[in-house]
Amino acid sequence: MYNTFQAGQDYLNTFPNQKKLNLFMPDYRLIRLVKFASKVMPAFACFAIIWQYCFADPEQSITANATLTALFALSIPFQGLYWLGRRAKSPLPLSLLEWYETLRQKLISERHKIADQAVPSYQDFANLLQLAEKTWGQSYFDEL
Repeated sequence: MYNTFQAGQDYLNTFPNQKKLNLFMPDYRLIRLVKFASKVMPAFACFAIIWQYCFADPEQSITANATLTALFALSIPFQGLYWLGRRAKSPLPLSLLEWYETLRQKLISERHKIADQAVPSYQDFANLLQLAEKTWGQSYFDEL
């Protein structure tokens, strides 16, 4: 499970921040949501606990409700990382495989060393997209 979270974090850091990729894969949106949730949810968890203690009826036991709300809020970024980790390890579908091969051949013609993958994964595709972004900059994504 730790390896899945680590793969998700690597995929999150590798995937280019290009809005046009949103048209082809939902990963761009999810990566933005995971980054947002990792910043906001700890504060929301603290707010949920403080809100329960400040404004709840003192005769009721609200510790369980506040704790469950805070734990759920803190688990949301981990759920996204888990999904990204599973996605990073899964093989590319046929619809993206052609794009992967075309991009790979373009980068090889530019004299970049790229390892040959029998079954490329989403992580391999993200690595290629990151290399394309470093090589050609924004111009490659403008062509999409």
